[in-house]
Amino acid sequence: MGVVALAALVVAAAFDTKVLSPQQVADLNPPPFIAESYAADKFPKVTAMIKQKATDLAVLAPAVESDQGAAGRQYGQDLGTGNFAFPVKATGTVEEVADNFVLLAVRDVPKDTVVRVAVGASVSGTPVRDATGTIKFGDFTDQTDYQSVANQFKLQIQQAVLAKLDTSSLKGKRVTVYGAWSTGGPAKSFLIQPVDIEVTP
Repeated sequence: MGVVALAALVVAAAFDTKVLSPQQVADLNPPPFIAESYAADKFPKVTAMIKQKATDLAVLAPAVESDQGAAGRQYGQDLGTGNFAFPVKATGTVEEVADNFVLLAVRDVPKDTVVRVAVGASVSGTPVRDATGTIKFGDFTDQTDYQSVANQFKLQIQQAVLAKLDTSSLKGKRVTVYGAWSTGGPAKSFLIQPVDIEVTP
């Protein structure tokens, strides 16, 4: 009887076993997330989208000063913490070049508004990651992967945008900057994380 029962169990197990194809096995065991590859692929697409959606700072700055929440809902992405990230465009004359920022004089912004473009240590990939609304926390396994994308976007800004820019020659020149800005800093202060900088000859 024991032999018969064992044989029955073996037969039942055989019928219950599902053979998976290599693709099905791969789907069940996805490859590890590689932030470098992800950012290299996404950064040009995010750059194009920021340039397409960018709100001119002459429009955005007074809107933010009047009602930050309303401006965020109209022009930006809600970060869920009372803050917003915006795709922005700013055209102005370079007044100062420092180690970590370029100071712009931009017309038609509220009085005493400070507009800076990040270079050096002030560069951050987080606003660029967040400004289009196409990259969400829920797209990733955990916070580590999500933050890794911002870190890699920072490197992309440094390598693809700033490395080809001679900041020492910018003072007095007119530039147009496309990039991302997020709220949470000092009032009337815009620190733009650039994805493209066009210098007027």
